[in-house]
Amino acid sequence: MNGGLAMLGGYMGRVLWVDLSTGRLTDQRLDDEVCRDYIGGYGIGMRLIYDNQKAGLDPLDPESIVAFGTGPLTGSPAVIGSRFTVMGKSPVSGTWGDANSGGYFGPALKRAGYDMVFFKGQSETPVYLAIDNGRAELKDASELWGMTTYDVDSALKGLFGRNAQVACIGPAGERGSLISCIIHDRGRAAARSGFGAVLGSKKVKAIVVRGDKPVPVADSEGAKALRSKYVKQIRVDHVGSSQLYMVGTPALFGLCALGGDSPVKNWAGASLRDFSQSQIEALHHDRFYKFRTKKYGCFGCPIACSGTFDIEEGPYAVHDSHQPEYETIAAFGSNCMNSSPESIIKANDICNSYGLDTIGTGSMIAFAMEAYEKGLISKEDAGGLELSWGNPDAVVKLAEDIALGRGLGEVLSMGLERAAKAIGGGAESFAMHVQGEAIAMHDPRFEPTMSVIYRMFPGKHIQASQFCKPPAFDDEIPGYGADRERQAGRGTQLKSLECLCNVVNCAGVCVFGYLSTHVDCVPEFLSAVTGIEMGVPEAIEAGERISNMRQAFNIREGVNLVKANVPGRVLGNPPQQEGPTAGFSVDSGLILSEYLDAMRWSHEDGRPSKERLLELGMDDVARNLYAAS
Repeated sequence: MNGGLAMLGGYMGRVLWVDLSTGRLTDQRLDDEVCRDYIGGYGIGMRLIYDNQKAGLDPLDPESIVAFGTGPLTGSPAVIGSRFTVMGKSPVSGTWGDANSGGYFGPALKRAGYDMVFFKGQSETPVYLAIDNGRAELKDASELWGMTTYDVDSALKGLFGRNAQVACIGPAGERGSLISCIIHDRGRAAARSGFGAVLGSKKVKAIVVRGDKPVPVADSEGAKALRSKYVKQIRVDHVGSSQLYMVGTPALFGLCALGGDSPVKNWAGASLRDFSQSQIEALHHDRFYKFRTKKYGCFGCPIACSGTFDIEEGPYAVHDSHQPEYETIAAFGSNCMNSSPESIIKANDICNSYGLDTIGTGSMIAFAMEAYEKGLISKEDAGGLELSWGNPDAVVKLAEDIALGRGLGEVLSMGLERAAKAIGGGAESFAMHVQGEAIAMHDPRFEPTMSVIYRMFPGKHIQASQFCKPPAFDDEIPGYGADRERQAGRGTQLKSLECLCNVVNCAGVCVFGYLSTHVDCVPEFLSAVTGIEMGVPEAIEAGERISNMRQAFNIREGVNLVKANVPGRVLGNPPQQEGPTAGFSVDSGLILSEYLDAMRWSHEDGRPSKERLLELGMDDVARNLYAAS
């Protein structure tokens, strides 16, 4: 994989390897073929980690690799080309893990001269990586260790200037919390998979990047014309993106809660029964936006769906705090039976400051509330907290305890699987996770395909499904939450949706842009920016190669996701008696079987077929997986 200089547009052509044990920094040139085959982001990252990391390593072993990667459309003229990925083997699930995020860090990393950064080894003392216009250096971070993410951001921008971008861990990652994450822009999060703990184990506090190198574009005029075309489509022609422009993802909560997509009461309850119409209305986006002080948009984004909030006084006071997104509102809201917007804003701010995944943290609190209700956690265990359903003070205080690793929070900070084992008494039965990763806030009883996504991509939601279907793509595939009773065919349809979503993520494009434009948008931008001609069929094939690479990684690590446990609650086993999804059960076996057939993967362990690997040009992977055959 150390081929010739990449001359394609969209790539800086340089990857940085950081050996923390020796302090050695090494440049690697990106190979054209790898770029063509795996696009970027977790596609290329997965390929390089598979090639360079020993199989079976514990994710917290010093020799494990964690990477930050951009895509060819990151920092380009593409609509919402803002995304980057943190990736490697997850310490939570033991599977391949990746965490996707927007903001400004990804484009800044490329303008600093690199497409990707890979860390391996372990530093003896805290360090941060500084990349300044192509020059990389490890620097002492002893004075930053222990700081919140907000303070690290301020300190490093004080040293490198306001145009520098900082991605860092907080105290939660330093302590090794398995629900810790990477924060940048004072509240944008690469949240899932526990990579805050991986960086903490390696003693890496932050990466700071700055530069003014232009991202090369193969056809500048073509890319400019495409941007005009698709910005118009987003702003004028697409109703969903117009709503996101006006109010952002908090607007989704009411729709999702009323329809039965938002989990209630640690997934055991039902909206409109346990979580009432008035409680849903209490979390209407207007109740949040009265605290908004300014609008926020990621790099190159015509939607600008986020913002910053101030609560001036009281126990939930915050300043310049990032808006809580839909997932956060559902996690700290309906799933905890909490209808206080102020407490959700505060809990979100605590997570951003200390470096915690809000889905994981909210899920831990809902789990703790059920354990309290069942008598497995006492008020004394909780440090005097009354962990009753819907108690907003308990939500905020327990989020803080988890962030600090204080009291019960220390147990909960290690994730659902480990916390349930520690608490005992049958707590495992209501710990809502797959492979240790807390399940995201979209209900398979509302969208059945999520049952396969949560299994094969533990706990994640923005990967693929009927709700990740772009306009003008395959009218036979039902849209978001549509035709729920028709489960046959969903697993087959998932293949193309997953493969397209891989390309979107690996290219560095936000899924909201993807869902607000014609399906040709991302392939057309990839053609103009990189110079590689690509249509939807070619994108699906590239995405399939990436899916097979991910699955080959998991198989090599000894993980059988086909046999992974998806909690019966989220599948409607038993079904709800009331509410929007009453009487419905997911036929997860049918959907999984169809999916495995479509992917040409084994029904026993999900192993990709040798024939398909060879057809995709993955000869070395086929040899590795079928060495004995």
